Amino acid sequence: MPRRQIITTLVTPATPPTGGAAYDLTTLAAVKEELDITDNSKNSLLRRYISGASAATAQECNRVFPVETVKDEIFPHRDPTPGRVFGRFEPLILSRYPIVSVASVVENGVTLADGVDFRIDYEKGELIRLGVNGLPTLWSQASLVAVTFSAGFDPIPSDLEDAIIRMITKRYRAKGRDPTITQQNIPGVLDQRFWFATGEDAGNMTPDVMDIINDYRVPLPM
Repeated sequence: MPRRQIITTLVTPATPPTGGAAYDLTTLAAVKEELDITDNSKNSLLRRYISGASAATAQECNRVFPVETVKDEIFPHRDPTPGRVFGRFEPLILSRYPIVSVASVVENGVTLADGVDFRIDYEKGELIRLGVNGLPTLWSQASLVAVTFSAGFDPIPSDLEDAIIRMITKRYRAKGRDPTITQQNIPGVLDQRFWFATGEDAGNMTPDVMDIINDYRVPLPM
């Protein structure tokens, strides 16, 4: 597929959930239930853990998870000299997915109609151009296409939320202790063994968490 350039502009940011931050991937209530916490003494701490784990996951996956409305301006790639456009696009791949809704698609200043000029693949985040016969065709090689659309997850997938809760639970239960201690003995008077992370275990996320979030990673362009 020919290279292209995309400028993405945020139109409407994610809506913060009640009592949480806009980009949190789980709720305070879910975390407290997991930790069997029934009072509010740890609310501030847990909210910070939630936001930290959510941000780390978004960065690892190269994507924004909550629903936002954005505008993609998609430019075809041109030769440096004399600036000729080459290649065509099929389908048109947007910057985010899954798509929730498409507000407008404008091609070279002309507004296109869903179901007549294009079709939407909501899960893949793709727009398929339709020809005069209603069958798929190629996007014009000279097209400048502007797409305003909403994309993201609502609700957050349950397995992804589970991964976030696992990260928070591990961090909370390790609070206040040396994370490298694996064994302590009193009888002799004290014998301690320390664990040092190596390989994949040395990362910010444990293998079980990585196994879940890997399914949501968006590959970076080459």
